[in-house]
Amino acid sequence: VQTCALPILVADLSKDPFNSSLNFAVAVEYERINQTASAVSFYLRTAEYSTTPKDPMVYAALLKMAHCFDDQTDRVATVSNCLLQAVTYDSNRPESYFLLSQFFERQAQWQESYTYAQIGLDKPEYAPLPVDVGYRGKYCLDFQKAVAAYWIGRGNESEYLLRVLLSMDIAPEYANAAKHNLERITGAVI
Repeated sequence: VQTCALPILVADLSKDPFNSSLNFAVAVEYERINQTASAVSFYLRTAEYSTTPKDPMVYAALLKMAHCFDDQTDRVATVSNCLLQAVTYDSNRPESYFLLSQFFERQAQWQESYTYAQIGLDKPEYAPLPVDVGYRGKYCLDFQKAVAAYWIGRGNESEYLLRVLLSMDIAPEYANAAKHNLERITGAVI
């Protein structure tokens, strides 16, 4: 059982309310206990009070805000706006493109999903963000591209990418999903 650090963090924040790192820590705690409205408020404060250009914490806060809004219903425009804000904040990092590709996959907008996955693949890798946003590495973008490729008439490319993914050391959920998709495409047990 994980104890809640929120009371201590809020006490610290009351002494230093413009500290972007403390605001971020409070936001993460609120999100952890599923109080997403409060989390969003502190993620916004993180972005507002940071003075570091292209601060990975601000970038992560924008991505986490999208996640908080995604947990709510009828917030599609807000989710995409948060993700696009992250792209404009730091267009060189791959995580926002991955999340945009997933976002468009959920909307069955396959060309957009494919395009954002490809753009993300062209970006360099960076040190991990201060929080988990679901991005595990380039193979996540390859997976997104493979799924979308099938739906835009690029079945051979999809099959090829899924086979490459299965030859890699990737997270089990991605390996299982790649195997499942490959079996659906080929009609053969993999």
